[in-house]
Amino acid sequence: MFELELERIFYSTWVYIAHDSEIPDAGDFKTTFVGRVPVVLTRDADNQVNLLINRCTHRGSTVCAEERGNRQQFVCPYHAWTFDLDGGLDGVGLPSGYNEGEIDYQALSLQKIARWDSYRGFIFATLSPTARSFDEHIGEAKKYIDYYCDLSPTGKITVGATGIYKQKYEGNWKIQLEGSVEGYHVWHTHKNAIDVMARDVPLMKDYPRLPVKAYDLGYGHNIIENYTLTEEQVHQRWPEGFVDSLVSAHGRERAMNALRHRFNLVIFPNFALLEYHVRVIRPLAVDQTEVRTYHTSLVGAPEEMNIRRVREHEFFYGPAGFGGPDDYVIFDRIQRGYRAWGSEWVLFNRGYKSEQTDENGIRSGQHTQETQQRAPYYEYRRLMSISGEENALSEFLPLAGQQEAAK
Repeated sequence: MFELELERIFYSTWVYIAHDSEIPDAGDFKTTFVGRVPVVLTRDADNQVNLLINRCTHRGSTVCAEERGNRQQFVCPYHAWTFDLDGGLDGVGLPSGYNEGEIDYQALSLQKIARWDSYRGFIFATLSPTARSFDEHIGEAKKYIDYYCDLSPTGKITVGATGIYKQKYEGNWKIQLEGSVEGYHVWHTHKNAIDVMARDVPLMKDYPRLPVKAYDLGYGHNIIENYTLTEEQVHQRWPEGFVDSLVSAHGRERAMNALRHRFNLVIFPNFALLEYHVRVIRPLAVDQTEVRTYHTSLVGAPEEMNIRRVREHEFFYGPAGFGGPDDYVIFDRIQRGYRAWGSEWVLFNRGYKSEQTDENGIRSGQHTQETQQRAPYYEYRRLMSISGEENALSEFLPLAGQQEAAK
């Protein structure tokens, strides 16, 4: 089932790759994964962004081992095959050993992932030529990405410049997908953190009864509102000069949308956008997952604002924080519980009967209910029901380890 999830979800729909602020200059690169497929994102000398399969076309070694950096070429450590940042094969080790016609330099370029796109700097890609368009896929999530980026006076953010860390847990990837927008556990698992947070944000004292909601945004995406401030509370929460700078930059309505809404957004299947960071989910095995957390900064904001964001992030989500580490303990315990005999099911029915649907088909429920947990499984069911032939992934499946499916 795990291998089928990789094929029909991670290799068949749009997945998050990186943010363009991570490769700002010519020669910059970042390595990451699409499921198990190693990829490298580059910015070449012509300032063009390329997304390449990180696999030498000679004998299959990855050509780049570093996570980030700047270079002009990639040299495979095995036989010194050399590739430009656009993937072109530039040279091979000991070339005199090849006879004329044995090397087709153009055909042996690094394989490109042609279907990638971005919104507000967030880059997504798909291996599938038949997946829906990116614009359709991102859908209702755009509005919340706008809110997030508009908290910067320039409308831009940086990702990972002020901190990155990795967390592995002994559990399935979907546990983190569910947990990123889980409102029911907060009052219990994170009660100590809530008590401390309430000193600066008094409305957190009444977290279970806050008049905020969670939404199923379609296509597996979902969101939970942490809290929504009134205009009076906006001025209490944020320094006056900062509020004024956003109003001046974006206009009053757009600025207030950014200042009022605090939320956790999940874009199915591997991306979460939280108040201070980006979270990327990487499935390693059926019961092993790596989560990479990239702190975000607001370009053009006062230095004290970004320092404050770092400190608030560290308080709750950092490796020694009051909240994030609790979650990974729970995730490990959930997977251990899954191994027990006697029941194959878990419950996501909280609030099902009171769930509301608007004229656009957007489902919503109270934030401690489970509308947002049910959301990804509608898309999960759709994708897992599509046959391998319909996925049309023959070009890439061998690289993903799906040799049988590629025959």
